[in-house]
Amino acid sequence: MRCLWISLVAAFAVSVNIAHADDDLLFREQIAPILEKRCVSCHSAKVAKGGLSLDSRAALFKGGDGGPPVEPGRPDESLLIEKIQGTKPEMPKSGDPLVKPEVDVLRRWITEGARWPEGLTLVDRKFDGETWWAFRPLTHPPLPKVSDAGWCRNSLDMFILQGLRSAGMTPSAEADRRTLIRRLSFDLTGLPPTPEEIAAFEADASPDAYEKQVDRLLASPAYGERWARHWLDVVHYGDTHGYDKDKRRDHAWPYRDYVIGAFNQDLPYARFLKEQVAGDIRFPDDPKSTIATGFLAAGPWDFVGNVELREGTVDKEKTRLIDRDDMLSNVVTTFQSLTIGCARCHDHKFDPIPQRDYYRLQAVFSGIDRGDRPYSPSDQPARQAEFAKRKANLNARLTKIDREIDALTSLGLKQINERITLIVDQLTALPPSSRALPPSSPTNGFHSSIFDKPDSSAWVQVDLGRSYPLDEVRLIPARPVDFPDTPGFGFPRRYRVEVSDDPSFKQDATLVESDEIADAERVADEPLVIPIGGRSARYVRVSAARLWKRSGDYVFALAELEAISQKVNRAEGSKVASSGSIEAGRWSTKHLVDGFDSRSKRPDASGPSVARRSELLRDLRRFQRDRRAKIEAATPIALRSKRDGIRADLIVLDASEATSIQGPLVYAVRPISPRPIRVLARGDVEKPGEVVGPGTLSCLKELPSIFPESAEEGTRRAALGEWLARLDNPLTWRSIVNRVWQYHVGKGLVDTPGDFGRNGSKPSHPELLDWLAAEFRDGGGSLKSLHRLIVLSSFYRQSSADVPRFSKLDGDNRKLWRMNRRRLEAEAVRDSVLAVVGTLDCRMQGPAFEPFRFKDDHSPIYDHNAIDRVLAPENRRRSVYRFTVRSVPHPFLECLDAADPNIATPTRSTTVTPLQALALWNDPFILDQAEAFARRVGSPGGSTEASVDRAVRLAFGRPPRPDEARALAKLARSRGLASVCRLLLNTNEFLFVD
Repeated sequence: MRCLWISLVAAFAVSVNIAHADDDLLFREQIAPILEKRCVSCHSAKVAKGGLSLDSRAALFKGGDGGPPVEPGRPDESLLIEKIQGTKPEMPKSGDPLVKPEVDVLRRWITEGARWPEGLTLVDRKFDGETWWAFRPLTHPPLPKVSDAGWCRNSLDMFILQGLRSAGMTPSAEADRRTLIRRLSFDLTGLPPTPEEIAAFEADASPDAYEKQVDRLLASPAYGERWARHWLDVVHYGDTHGYDKDKRRDHAWPYRDYVIGAFNQDLPYARFLKEQVAGDIRFPDDPKSTIATGFLAAGPWDFVGNVELREGTVDKEKTRLIDRDDMLSNVVTTFQSLTIGCARCHDHKFDPIPQRDYYRLQAVFSGIDRGDRPYSPSDQPARQAEFAKRKANLNARLTKIDREIDALTSLGLKQINERITLIVDQLTALPPSSRALPPSSPTNGFHSSIFDKPDSSAWVQVDLGRSYPLDEVRLIPARPVDFPDTPGFGFPRRYRVEVSDDPSFKQDATLVESDEIADAERVADEPLVIPIGGRSARYVRVSAARLWKRSGDYVFALAELEAISQKVNRAEGSKVASSGSIEAGRWSTKHLVDGFDSRSKRPDASGPSVARRSELLRDLRRFQRDRRAKIEAATPIALRSKRDGIRADLIVLDASEATSIQGPLVYAVRPISPRPIRVLARGDVEKPGEVVGPGTLSCLKELPSIFPESAEEGTRRAALGEWLARLDNPLTWRSIVNRVWQYHVGKGLVDTPGDFGRNGSKPSHPELLDWLAAEFRDGGGSLKSLHRLIVLSSFYRQSSADVPRFSKLDGDNRKLWRMNRRRLEAEAVRDSVLAVVGTLDCRMQGPAFEPFRFKDDHSPIYDHNAIDRVLAPENRRRSVYRFTVRSVPHPFLECLDAADPNIATPTRSTTVTPLQALALWNDPFILDQAEAFARRVGSPGGSTEASVDRAVRLAFGRPPRPDEARALAKLARSRGLASVCRLLLNTNEFLFVD
């Protein structure tokens, strides 16, 4: 009984806590914003008009000259309600009356007891842009006068030193050279310095040794890749649409490459801004400016709402409203560091952004929808000639590399090549089928829809009627009668073959073949024989991931598909389905299983000649694969990377030439006539109000906020771009210098870089922020100059070591008495592993690599657990080139706090979790790279100590200490060198900047 009583008391206590929590939530989210916005400016402890204060619980129930304003449980007897309701309410004295929903929620609060959370004091948040630091005009403060100025290397140090002196603190000592070059290298390029670079810097006694390192790193192409990653976080870039049907966005990558190029070229920030908002209008002669407008389409996009919903419906209007909201929020948050989404339903609760401003910005973007947009370079003839010349040079280089590879691998491949030659001779000597064959086939086979790019997806599958134990599948290449000189017509360059008892292949599917075909490894008119090994299945599907190129487009074709079970072709005459077929003339899905191979009747599968042919073809395929594997194994990584890079360049050049005048497609905006925009009550499309024209934020009093009406869509965006880039727009210049500062120091001068409003923080060094913003603006907006100014300072070069007495005064290091110690971001960890191991593929630009298996379906499938894709050599490029899927994050990078591409990420979280330790220790990527690392540092006949020494130097940029060398050598002897390498990749010294 006593236990029951305790349980009842505990349950009651929990219920009371929950009730109080709900009341607190009501007050914090709805009541407090109303009181702070409309009441506290006149009724607070500082002002207390009529003797009344509404900023604390005690003041509320104490009341003023007219008594307490609130009678808990009795709203009709409460003075507060009496004063704010009616046709002509007495309060508030200034501004519009409270709207009915605000009065209703105050009545509800009083009815439920007028609960006020303990210890909560309200502040004045009345809309007044002039009183909040972010909206004040940008000034150029004078440099502070400081004693002991010898520590100061540039003007930034004078501001920092002044703050330290005022707090009774002093700067930390300068970090050692190894730490400095690691810090510089990671900050500016996102990659670790090599042991050779560290040694050269440590040995350089010249007075400008540090400056030379800064200039070298800023000139590196890796600089653009590093800082583009930061920018893509902020603009929530992704390579898929997001939402329920997370479809691929195959033309998004040119925007990513544009950002990389803009940073490397040090494009002035004002130009960088204008190009992304309205480059197609402001700079029509520059093709890159059209690509730059991919910024507006960088965020998620509802495929179902925009494509599949019927025009004229409420849901369609809601979808368009949300889509424009993403565009304008991206602009305002990225370039102004303000939140604006609240103003969609009501005036912003904390910042001076009325609802009307929000809808004026909606009007700016009411004339654009997202879509694949071609652009026409003005220098097209010159570009074509340049492409032709470059292609010839690339082919010559590729030929030279192929000869080098042949020289490296010819001896080890002698037996394999001899065996392949023997098999081909045996195939040629086989007698033809005894069956009388017609002179030609009446059909060609299956032909997919026609595509304009090679990496489109297409599939075809057969239904065998019931499940059979399958011995092999045979894919017969087409040689159409009307194209007799094209053996292997339409055969995909990359494909996969699956069998299943599920027609959708979502369950119980077995991958039996996945490969990339090279012309030299395929007998064009011979079947490709794929062993199944007795796996029972009803359906066989062939998917093409890289299509066959015709003269100017791409297709997937097969003459015949055979599924052999007990020497019988079970596919003949079966049902066929596909992702798309041309169904014309001699091409049809049904012709895939009609028994003809586009040349003649297929022979009986049970015949001895056919069985022998299948056996030889299986052997041929196996030896061809062995040859390819040996060639790859014997080819140095650098040579292989160079060869693959040239091949990729040739593909891009071919695509550019094939598309002629239009050039590559860009995922960007499509101009249409601007739609009329109305202010929506509570953001409800079914409650439209007044029509508004284009405009922008009115909180910056010195700047115009209303744009001229125009029927031309582009002029609205161009006007917004000019407004954002104005020299007297203080938010623009404060925002970007604060972002750059944050990525160098670990925290911004304002540590809420996406919110300079009242809900954000105040700057730790306000004069420094304004000085830096004014210098950057007046100096032409050079980001590289801004980087250089920051990293050349003395405060940047400080040690990150702790000073206990300063930690007690300033635990967050807001005064910058030392450098912050930072962990590498997720992408920097992955890139550093590849760089240290020596497997990093440094090819820049172009379509993204895909570390997953993709299946196009009603809702696409992105399988990050497919080990063959995770560890594929072509996926060793820098992480900025990764195909970013919104709905299915990359498991390894997500675990290490990578940005969520569904939302703008001005600041990444830095967490410490057990899952991170498990991922860094057990992820297939780490295991694979640890093995590769061991191969790099080890050598046949070399000593264990030498291998360990080399591994530590590569990982940490220093030799091992004697105790480390002994312990690691012991581990290498007992567990293998790969275990040592795996351990090094898991250490804090590897994972932290300092």
